[in-house]
Amino acid sequence: MIANRLSKPWRVFVGSLLVMSLVCVVVVAQDSAQPDPPPTEAAPPAAEKPAGEQAAEPAAQLAQPTTDASFPAPVDIKDVEAPTWTKRIDNMFGQVVEVLKATLFYTVIPDKQQYVQENYVLYYVRDKGSDEPFKIAENSKVRKPADMPDQVSIEEATAWVETGKAAGSGDPATPYRQGELTYVDNKGTPKTRPVEYLKYVINDSTKYVLDKDGDQPIYKPLRKVRSALSTDKGEWKTPEQIREMALAGELAINFQANGDETPYLFTENIGGVPLVVIWLSGGAILFTLYFGLVNFWGVPHAINVVRGTYDNPNEPGEVTHFQALASALSATVGLGNIAGVTIAMTDGGPGAFFWMILCGFFGMASKFVECTLGQMYREVKPDGTIQGGPMQYLVNAFEQFGLKPVGVFFSIVFAIMCVMASFGGGNMFQGNQAASQVLLMVPNEDKQELETVQADLKTAAEEKRLGDIPALQTRRTELQGKISAFETQFKVTFGIIMAVLVGLVIIGGIKRIGATAGKIVPAMCLMYVLACLWIILTHYHQIPGLIGTIFTQAFNPEAVRGGLLGVIVIGVRRAAFSNEAGVGSAAIAHSAAKTDEPVREGFVALLEPFIDTIVVCSMTALVILITGAWDSKELVHEKSLAGVELTSAAFAAEISWFPYILTLAVVLFAFSTIISWSYYGERCWERLFGARAVFVYKVLFVIGVFLGPIFSLNNVLDFSDFMILSMAFPNILGCLLLAPTVKRAVTEYWRKLKAGEFNISH
Repeated sequence: MIANRLSKPWRVFVGSLLVMSLVCVVVVAQDSAQPDPPPTEAAPPAAEKPAGEQAAEPAAQLAQPTTDASFPAPVDIKDVEAPTWTKRIDNMFGQVVEVLKATLFYTVIPDKQQYVQENYVLYYVRDKGSDEPFKIAENSKVRKPADMPDQVSIEEATAWVETGKAAGSGDPATPYRQGELTYVDNKGTPKTRPVEYLKYVINDSTKYVLDKDGDQPIYKPLRKVRSALSTDKGEWKTPEQIREMALAGELAINFQANGDETPYLFTENIGGVPLVVIWLSGGAILFTLYFGLVNFWGVPHAINVVRGTYDNPNEPGEVTHFQALASALSATVGLGNIAGVTIAMTDGGPGAFFWMILCGFFGMASKFVECTLGQMYREVKPDGTIQGGPMQYLVNAFEQFGLKPVGVFFSIVFAIMCVMASFGGGNMFQGNQAASQVLLMVPNEDKQELETVQADLKTAAEEKRLGDIPALQTRRTELQGKISAFETQFKVTFGIIMAVLVGLVIIGGIKRIGATAGKIVPAMCLMYVLACLWIILTHYHQIPGLIGTIFTQAFNPEAVRGGLLGVIVIGVRRAAFSNEAGVGSAAIAHSAAKTDEPVREGFVALLEPFIDTIVVCSMTALVILITGAWDSKELVHEKSLAGVELTSAAFAAEISWFPYILTLAVVLFAFSTIISWSYYGERCWERLFGARAVFVYKVLFVIGVFLGPIFSLNNVLDFSDFMILSMAFPNILGCLLLAPTVKRAVTEYWRKLKAGEFNISH
């Protein structure tokens, strides 16, 4: 029996592992067994009062329930993918990402919300291959402006597309959009048929979420950038007003609402907790408790180690403790700190940052364990190079139970995920964001004019000057085309330059990476932190109140989707992506440090989440709060700035010239992250295919650097997020199984330290 082989510490940890697994299984089972709740809002009573001063009194006829026949017939048109190889590949890749999301990122305890969606779009449709004129879709007639025709000839349709009055396909060979029309026949059955169509946008649409104002149901607009409901009562809608909008054809109709008195009401899942978040958090908390809060008492000794107090040039390894720390930090300190904090706060409010800090604190213990193991089970090759990380110690974790094949399997799984993550979050994402920030700072008169045109379009729509809209839309289309062409050319050039620079560095291997990162990381961290400190110190009187806001919003978030649980998940996910504690990547870098004391390198590693999340991220968070950028109506809600662009705008509000310095910092952060992740991916690639195949990986990696600024990374971002965080599944499992081994090593190491057995260099 395996249980008979286990000492008491082993039994405690294996028992903890089983408890964590059982909790996950039970939660999943309960989540799957819960039936969907019925809609909470049906036909509203006549006695309800409107919300806010701008709310109009409901019409009398709306107080009585109506049938589906009172509403416009539901019609939906979906774009068909253009037959280009890039879009086909992207579409297939998106399907893979969705599968990964449903499996690796399975979410438990989701919440449900009901909403309505404005539908301010006119569709002119004809059957595919037909020579007939384009006719307005049935459900578009009810909101058609008086000056818009019921049908459009082929000549007029072509002119509309060429002038930008209506959105076409963008392909001169097939200028009209290709799609599938979904409609409801006389029997109430949804059907589809291929069509060509023109799309004319009257106004931007808004999603209204069903919520409560006291005990009364109310619809609140969902902010387009921040996933939160509007707190402005003047923007709220009563059920009567929503119903009136639906009768006027201003809302999308639900195809599944046969016989429902509210066919405009949709239901969706929101919030919930991904299993990987539970796994990461649970492991970090267990490590913190099991090692007696090493997050606190280990910090002073870690600082002495980094200072070189215990460095011995004759010890095995490739880089010093400081270089190993710098190399690992170069993969974590970067865009996760500059953009990630801003994303967390715009999505979850100031309270999300509290959970980022807490996750960083517990993550220090995870880093301590995984990097100690990286050293303990590393392999020193005949040429002096190091092979270490989860790929090594996962095998040992299971081998002690006579289950080596299982360990080999998890080692391969980790290596595959790490290689994929190196191409995604560690490569293309970095180049894409760096290019975007540099492009943001390049002067462009067309961008300035486009902002003016978009503002004029918004004003014209609000003032119902529909006659001015076509000309403005035409000019907007022309400007967007010019800007798009310029951006494509710029990103290609940027990608070539970045790929050449990265190619020159990664040929040198970890020694060159360690030396480069050791010079770049401290300089860019210092530059960024000094700017943050300047803003913080010049607004020192605001700090106590802002800290209070962070703590208050952490447990009582205002208008955030998902409530408290949603804020926690946002904070944990952003922290995990930022400091990578528990995913195993840092163990690869630290395994190459020069030391014959694995525990010593573990102490060095626990500084990473402290520096990355608790120090650097705190600086960014305070700057965002001081400037008010996280919830700025102009920046977030009107200009739709997010991530690094919003951070740049926040700094510009206090230091007008700093965005240029920030741009340099972003490029340096991205560059150092790319070269560090190339080492992680290279070690895993070698584990999978052998040392002779490493050159192939390097070539592919450099190509990825070139493609990063060019490709649309919507799917790639999700993919890299899934891969990086999913590395935690096998890694945390191995760390849990080997934690008692680490604890015995820590006890012995501390005994030697107290006895003065270590040679101290001077």
